[in-house]
Amino acid sequence: MENSNGTDGKDDSKAINIEIPGEDKTRYVSVELPHEQYQRLDDLKDQHGLTWRGLLMHTHRQLNSPEIESTNQYEQLNETRQWHGFTWKGMLLHAARDLEESS
Repeated sequence: MENSNGTDGKDDSKAINIEIPGEDKTRYVSVELPHEQYQRLDDLKDQHGLTWRGLLMHTHRQLNSPEIESTNQYEQLNETRQWHGFTWKGMLLHAARDLEESS
C-alpha cells in the first residue's frame, strides 16, 4: 500500500551516529531525520566542509552558552543543548538555518 508521498509505507528516515570525544571515553549521539531533512543537512555540511559533529560545534559557537569548566566536546555540546532546550536534532537544524541564512 502506498502512502501520500509515493512510498510503500516504510519509514523513509535516515539515522546518523555522531562520534563526540568525551573526557574519558568517546560518546555517540544518534539522530533520526526524515529523508528530506537528512539530504538537506548532508548537502549543506558538504558545501561548508563540515562533518555532522562540525554542525553541532557550529551551533555551540553561534549561541551564547554558559561557560563550563570542561574542555571536552561532549560536555560542551551537551551543556549548550540543555541550556537552550534543544534536542540533538534541534542543534543540527539550528546550524542548518544559520548556515543557509549566511549564504
